[in-house]
Amino acid sequence: MRKMWPATAYVFAVSSLLMPMVRASDFAVEVVDYDNTWSGTWSDPQVVLGRPTVDTVGDGRPGGPPPIPLALVPVYPAMHPSEVFKLGTDGESGFGFVVVRFDHPIEDDPLNPCGIDFIIFGNTFQEAGDDKFWQNGDPNLTFINSTRASSEPGLVSVSADGIHWQTFDQGPYADTFCPTLGRIYDEENPEPSLLGNLWWGAPTDPTYPLHPAIKPSDFVGMSVAQMARRYGYSAGGTGFDLSWLNPPMPAIQYIKVVCQFGQGTPEIDAFADVKARRFPDFDCDSDVDLDDVAFFEDCATGPGLGPPTRPCLRADLDGDGDVDQTDFGLLQQCFSGPNRLANLNCLTASGGQP
Repeated sequence: MRKMWPATAYVFAVSSLLMPMVRASDFAVEVVDYDNTWSGTWSDPQVVLGRPTVDTVGDGRPGGPPPIPLALVPVYPAMHPSEVFKLGTDGESGFGFVVVRFDHPIEDDPLNPCGIDFIIFGNTFQEAGDDKFWQNGDPNLTFINSTRASSEPGLVSVSADGIHWQTFDQGPYADTFCPTLGRIYDEENPEPSLLGNLWWGAPTDPTYPLHPAIKPSDFVGMSVAQMARRYGYSAGGTGFDLSWLNPPMPAIQYIKVVCQFGQGTPEIDAFADVKARRFPDFDCDSDVDLDDVAFFEDCATGPGLGPPTRPCLRADLDGDGDVDQTDFGLLQQCFSGPNRLANLNCLTASGGQP
């Protein structure tokens, strides 16, 4: 029932010049412990290692059509036993769980976008509503008309040493909002290996979170394409901030997810360490626009009048301990306007700090 699994290396080179290299160590590298007694077909814990699913092959039901990779979208989740591990329960005496280890500490870093330190990817999805189901066609023609999401909350605990644990008792929970997006919406550079694909480009970045306040109602009225544009570079997932613990933890290296009684059976795809970066997308929507300018102005200290407060450290784009006109010049260099992907490398050519 319980086994030790070795680390599996996954290295993905992203073709777009706007995307950073995703490293194997951005993700969990070892399954330390697990219970798959009630997992059924979805019983292999090794699938939670490495990056989350980019292209799904469906649910793998016997007698079904042969698996053809489809770009993973927020209305059609990862379902195959090779993609997710199910945390089941008998409802009385036992609860499935999984414990993973990273090969480095995950830190409560003030430069992490939107304050998020790590992300757990499950297979929750947002229902389109009106009895509409994803047909893997033009994402501009399927609209979100429901706030229903298929969350199955798994209780999350963290540890620095694998012995002493703290729990996110009041949430967030694994396998809840936001759903995973496998690829960036990019009509100009569609991935040619996907059958009939005219819309989905390079893989999204699992180390780049969405804003933690985002919720299903924010997408109502949007097409799947517009929803994907709101994700931008992000792969979605549920974000966790170590400062939300009581007491807060400065760093962890182990994460545990446990099935909860009466809360469904969570499916887990992957765990990711958020990448700290200086980049003026302060609301985690992958663009740099007037909303980000407003955040910057609230953080401005003037030259030599630092350091900025912890939430404003990300506005110190040149890393010199203040938020001043020089930093505003760097923000202007990155300015893309609303709903347009900003260049993630916009600071490196001019002395800014990535």
